Amino acid sequence: MSDEKFEPESFEPEYKELNYNSYLKIPELLSLQQELSEPKHHDEMFFIVIHQAMELWFKELLHETSLLIDALKDGVVSRALKVLKRNIAIMELCQKQINLLHTLTPVEFAGFRDRLRPASGFQSIQFRQFEFTYGLRDNFFLKFFSENSEMLESLSIICEQPSVYDVFIKSLKEAGYPVPNSALRSTYTEIYEANSGLESAIKAIYESPEDNYHWVLLFEAMLDFDERVALWRFTHLLMVERTIGKKRGTGGSSGQKFLESRLHYRFFPELWNVRAQIGSDY
Repeated sequence: MSDEKFEPESFEPEYKELNYNSYLKIPELLSLQQELSEPKHHDEMFFIVIHQAMELWFKELLHETSLLIDALKDGVVSRALKVLKRNIAIMELCQKQINLLHTLTPVEFAGFRDRLRPASGFQSIQFRQFEFTYGLRDNFFLKFFSENSEMLESLSIICEQPSVYDVFIKSLKEAGYPVPNSALRSTYTEIYEANSGLESAIKAIYESPEDNYHWVLLFEAMLDFDERVALWRFTHLLMVERTIGKKRGTGGSSGQKFLESRLHYRFFPELWNVRAQIGSDY
């Protein structure tokens, strides 16, 4: 048997019939991991695979979220719950993928990190689409896509549309609950600000769900998802601290300091705030 090293990129994508490899485009997929280090650093492949896999999961999250929005618009709570259950599982997996990077020692990462400049996670268009879709819309990030009109336009289009939370609030009102008109926005470019009237409506549903307990289940599933995203952010921060400490990011960001500043963000603020309104003050 030959001792020649197996190289996936040596495959040619020639298909004669539908099979596992042709359907999933395996040869093309395996050709996309191109190291930049010279000589090739062993751990760079590991780094590339994790981030490419993460981008695939971001793609799936966006795909599922479009169905979530449709379910909320139609007032089909059971379908929204089903979608959220999958998205929660995906975020759990994404957190575990970030944890894999903890197996990189600082020396191993430093062995190829300089080759990444000026690439940065800031430039992940799908993660920005994900955050914008769920309502975290910040013009600060637009500059990272100023040279790509297609990416910039995709974010601009999202900003003109209601967020997942906006759609949820409207769905809650259309279901007959006392959601104040002040919680229904007409423009969506800014980050949503919590509404005390909406908090009161959510509190009333929690305390007297009657035959509509499915809304309570939806609230809790939304919080489960928001919590998983928060845990992903925190795990990402710890990974950065562990591999590069307080160094600046490869794209020029403040690195650890910037990631720390994002930890407090939540997609569904009233669902968190209402906890302090229920029960005693102690």
